[in-house]
Amino acid sequence: MDGLRKEETLGRAAVTGSLLAAILSSACCWLPLAAVLFGASAAGVGSFFEAWRPWFLGVSALFLAVSFYFLYLRKSKCAPGSACAVPNRKTQAFSKGMFWVSVLLIGAFAFFPNYIGSFLGGKGQGSLVAAPAEAQEYRFDIEGMTCEGCASNIHTALTGVPGVFAAEVQFESKKAVVMAKPEVEVSTLLAAISAAGYSGRLEGSPTTLPTSRPTSRPVR
Repeated sequence: MDGLRKEETLGRAAVTGSLLAAILSSACCWLPLAAVLFGASAAGVGSFFEAWRPWFLGVSALFLAVSFYFLYLRKSKCAPGSACAVPNRKTQAFSKGMFWVSVLLIGAFAFFPNYIGSFLGGKGQGSLVAAPAEAQEYRFDIEGMTCEGCASNIHTALTGVPGVFAAEVQFESKKAVVMAKPEVEVSTLLAAISAAGYSGRLEGSPTTLPTSRPTSRPVR
């Protein structure tokens, strides 16, 4: 392998590593959604990747810088008359074009948790308007949400519980409000939150897994 081809290979490998790191940096947001979509448990997934997100972003930026160096800054040392002394301009143009396409993809994944809320409404998931007058209100503090996608995930889990009329989940306040039939147990709602990969606590309760239903109040 001549010097030019080796540098192009290293540059492509670096940009591939950067893309993979960027994908992992946003896994705290998209992986729980994917897990629920395929019926798998996402317990603890979001929190785990959220803790590692700064490191993945740093690795992604480092690999991207290495790729840029090999494609644009490093000068190949070629013997006169060798293949790399007369580089293939089409190949170089293709490599540089793929580099900038990869940059766009890397940016899309790296900032995914920041803009996903725009596609999901950005003001919380769900509405309580559809709840009938006899519904009871349950309020929860939620732990483990890392983006608006998490709020959507929890909303889907809560509204899938039999007896739940409506739910509203707010990412910014880390809270969920559920309107359900009086016979719906708090433990059932907490189990749904846990199955989605998050932990919930009944508002005002010192424990994270209350087993009894609170004194609920009707909607006015």
